[in-house]
Amino acid sequence: MIGLVNVQQVRDCEKYTMQMEPINSINLMERAGNQFVKELLQDSSLPKFENVFIFIGPGNNGGDGLVIARLLSDQFKVTVIDCHFNHPYSPDCLTNWNRIDDSCTRINFSETDELIIPKKSILIDALFGIGLSRPLEESYLPIINILNNTPDPVIAVDVPSGLFCDMHTPNTNYCVHADKTYTFQFLKPAFLLPENDLCVGDIHLIDIQLQIPVNFESDFFAIDHSLAKSILKYPKRYAHKGSNGHGLLIAGSKQMPGSALLAAEAAMRSGIGKVTLHAPESVLNSLTIRVPEALHHFDENVNFFSHFDPEELDNKQALAVGCGIGTSTKTISALKDLLHDNYLPLILDADALNILSQNKTWLAYLPQNCILTPHYKEFERLTEKATDDFDRLAKLKNFAKKYQVIVILKGAHTAIAFPNGKIAFNLSGNPGLATAGTGDVLTGIILSLSAQNYTPSEAAILGTFIHGLAADCALKEQSTQSLIASDVIKHLGNAFSNLEK
Repeated sequence: MIGLVNVQQVRDCEKYTMQMEPINSINLMERAGNQFVKELLQDSSLPKFENVFIFIGPGNNGGDGLVIARLLSDQFKVTVIDCHFNHPYSPDCLTNWNRIDDSCTRINFSETDELIIPKKSILIDALFGIGLSRPLEESYLPIINILNNTPDPVIAVDVPSGLFCDMHTPNTNYCVHADKTYTFQFLKPAFLLPENDLCVGDIHLIDIQLQIPVNFESDFFAIDHSLAKSILKYPKRYAHKGSNGHGLLIAGSKQMPGSALLAAEAAMRSGIGKVTLHAPESVLNSLTIRVPEALHHFDENVNFFSHFDPEELDNKQALAVGCGIGTSTKTISALKDLLHDNYLPLILDADALNILSQNKTWLAYLPQNCILTPHYKEFERLTEKATDDFDRLAKLKNFAKKYQVIVILKGAHTAIAFPNGKIAFNLSGNPGLATAGTGDVLTGIILSLSAQNYTPSEAAILGTFIHGLAADCALKEQSTQSLIASDVIKHLGNAFSNLEK
């Protein structure tokens, strides 16, 4: 499983590794530089290059850059640009300056009038690493401008210089906009937040064999292929539709019939035995054509969800409500009745969340481990507007702990907050998911898994990953521009097969 840690935890792992191997810091730096170079030379997405310009800061990130410079100098013309501006070098950085030989050209940035970068070059940012906690000095602005305005690829060593790993980086800060970030061993929380996308670029994770201390715990973790695979349950030989779970889906209205149909079909494509769709007649008339496998339950109103009967819960294993139901007065009343009478694992999406945001006292009555699936605006309505992405994460964590629920905050690297205060970031998916209906598909998948006796945490984790993986599989036939929600459903089979293999 991919680690996701803060700066202090990275340092703890480095210290522990040096004690346990044992290995000293200069040799650990050598290992990191070697692995960086190996990744660089295997990166087929980079254009062919002949020249390498490495911008060296005074600390250990600069030391990493010097190791990289020395290792690349036998294949490329390497120029190291000293950007210490009279700040003292760290001991390991100074050691690696002494190891640089005549095979590299050395330039002191403060003494040069103009830096000429020829064609077929790449630029490597090794100015500052994970330890940065204050804005870069103004003297670094000319360097940042060079890196941010070059047409050539810019690769950051471990972290783009100027970016804070554990807190919000203000827009007023000078920060490198890397095309790629080759980061060591662990993802950093800042890398997975929308506000830092321009700085981080494509992320490459480099294993430098750090050891993890006993009883190591992080507030964050990543949902990757291995974690999702460890949760997946394989169909039993003698399973039947009764043993594979029965889910109740309350969704759709005359204005938004597609939401119900997408969620119902996604549920059926995710291993569930049976799905009953409670919807108005205007929606169910289309169900037989779109999802003939689903069962019908007609609402009393022909246009929207207006009534809930507790008997609907009988012989069901999970309940999802909200996709396209609208927010009429009768719908609000029916949802209140549902929350009062329900005893099944519960998923709330879309209009159910909008109704909750208008009736926040109801939040106290949500069942423990209830799953909420808001996008940013829906979550904002449930809480309040966040000042930045780190502030939103804090609000997400506090909300999940306060109400003891699971919140799936949809977006790039969807964040899932759990009642114990932990937050998971999903690593599957692509920008094609930013289109109408994909949230309904996610609700259907999670309903299906919940009905199959996955725990709420398992259903949230696996459902989110499978949803993103299906979108990734769809790119074999579609582009991110052309992808629609139905394409995600179409490729759920490929996603499950991919995970099983």
